Amino acid sequence: MSTLQKENTIILDMGSAKKDDIKDLQYGEGRLFKRIAKTISELKLSGEVAENAQPVIVVVKKKSEKDW
Repeated sequence: MSTLQKENTIILDMGSAKKDDIKDLQYGEGRLFKRIAKTISELKLSGEVAENAQPVIVVVKKKSEKDW
């Protein structure tokens, strides 16, 4: 499956995070939320994204594998 990236698409790789940090992000608070907000703000100030850009955040957790 190929995906074309449009010019207003912002994809951030925040790396790994603790379970509690991911839970906080779901409620719009916490360490990850602040890092994302800061990064978006820096991108807007530098002119890399439009001032009215609205990020969409999708959190995907890796399903744990069971050792049978």
